[in-house]
Amino acid sequence: MQEQVKIDVWGGAGEHGRACYRVQAGEHSVLLDCGGKKEQGGLYPSIVPEQAQALQAVFLSHAHEDHMAALPLLLKHGYAGDIWLTRETHRQLFKYANAWRNYVEKHGKTLPYAYSDWDRLSCRFLDEEAEQGEWLTIKPGLKMCWGPSGHLPGAVWLLLELEGQLIYYSGDYSSESAVLQAALPDQALLAGRKLAAAIVDAAYGAAQSSQQSLVQELLLKIDQVYQRGGHILLPVPLYGRGLDLLLVLNEQLAHIPLAAEASLVKEWERLLQAEDASLWLRTGSQARLRHALSKVRTVAAAEERQKLVTDEPPHIILAPDAMMLAEPASSYGKLLMDDAQHAILFTGHVSADVAMPAAMKCEAASYLYKVHQGLPDVQRMLGELKPQQVLLVHANAKATEQLVHELKQLGFGAQSEHFFLPYRQS
Repeated sequence: MQEQVKIDVWGGAGEHGRACYRVQAGEHSVLLDCGGKKEQGGLYPSIVPEQAQALQAVFLSHAHEDHMAALPLLLKHGYAGDIWLTRETHRQLFKYANAWRNYVEKHGKTLPYAYSDWDRLSCRFLDEEAEQGEWLTIKPGLKMCWGPSGHLPGAVWLLLELEGQLIYYSGDYSSESAVLQAALPDQALLAGRKLAAAIVDAAYGAAQSSQQSLVQELLLKIDQVYQRGGHILLPVPLYGRGLDLLLVLNEQLAHIPLAAEASLVKEWERLLQAEDASLWLRTGSQARLRHALSKVRTVAAAEERQKLVTDEPPHIILAPDAMMLAEPASSYGKLLMDDAQHAILFTGHVSADVAMPAAMKCEAASYLYKVHQGLPDVQRMLGELKPQQVLLVHANAKATEQLVHELKQLGFGAQSEHFFLPYRQS
């Protein structure tokens, strides 16, 4: 008899941030991600120590702080097993760990673990031990396979088999990236079996906008700011949508000069030279990205930022971090804030910690660039995978409830009140 699947939410469902999901079937249990939340100087998952100690494995979908910033807490609570992730995610991990530490300290808080604990994590690489879309036995009763999720280089979805039960975790998923691959599990992997449960990225709730329509809105705004003589600052993550925006802006707003921080340019160039770049990038995108990079002005120091903003014609400026809570994006904000011609355009989630000065004159607005899923994307994913139960994650409670309502109207879960799992913390 197959064991029943239980999913405990330690964070990340009914909220944006601190993704952390414990999955159990029989005597086997695993953890999917272990992230923090950029609010109040850092919020962490509600880890249950005795359950953390009993985990057979921990899987990391990607390196953004809201999925990984609490990993060392597992050591504090007694977990002594492996962290499974891709080689590319591991390359990014310590830069995001450092960014998280800087965020916490900037807000006068302290880490709930020693920073050196990052070096104590035992990591194993998914893409070195198993090919994409191939089953790997972790231990008796526990198997997994992986594939690209299109969120950022190295980001994956996971398909797990625990005690014969199949569980899918989308990670942060996007099928609409201009440069990154994304693919759902091939039906051959299921071998005619049903998914017992799926944990699905639903960060955009019931929103139905396509990437194409959103991009056109963003491009129109950027061109308007440029025409009035202002610089346009796009705060972006060190890894992720900045790469997409680089390509889109170079190809669709070629008349506007592009500038990017050296830290971004360095990572983009490294990715293009990496042996495993073909795992993550769409066919044909590498040549287009190299062309875009050849046209970017690289900014590497404070005096260069000052000169760019005060002495140069209008540029589109790409700089980390995505919420302007850290350098160098926060420095650009200070340089731009006193001139109404300029604009700061956010293209992703904005934390409650983000607050623009009341005296700021420059424009600040949000124009979404999709790196997650809304209603049509979730509908398509559920339609293809046909899970028996679904946990929708990565959005606040109101957005999640609205999405559940819309999906029910479309017929999902019509025959079972247990189709949508409760998203509130266990």
